[in-house]
Amino acid sequence: MSQKFQQFYWLCQQNLDPSAMPRPTSQDLAGFWDLLQLSIDDVTAKFDELQLIKSNGWQLVESPEKQELKWPPPLLKRQPSKGRGGIMRERSLDLQDRQRQEARRRLMAAKRAASFRQNSATERADSIEIYIPEAQTRL
Repeated sequence: MSQKFQQFYWLCQQNLDPSAMPRPTSQDLAGFWDLLQLSIDDVTAKFDELQLIKSNGWQLVESPEKQELKWPPPLLKRQPSKGRGGIMRERSLDLQDRQRQEARRRLMAAKRAASFRQNSATERADSIEIYIPEAQTRL
């Protein structure tokens, strides 16, 4: 985690430096922060679980959420009717599932953006050619 925070600090410093190449945008920083936030939330949840186990005398406790977790019955897909334009409704997800899916979408978008930046920086570095005249090499 500390390395990720150091990397975020470095990216912020690069963002403030007008001569930095490639210069990260504020959207890049926001995407990286979303990645950090996912890790922070995960660590917080693990500490909460550890505190619960400690309060139970170091015995594992099944959380009520896990005990009550039951799969909903499968949804039958209807054939789209001609009058409604074929709109299918997704089953409604609870708040945690929607948040988890949104976090995954942000994570994928941030990974795609980072990959694109890295590939474009690599392409720029690969396209640089250094020409040294033959007369200078014989010194």
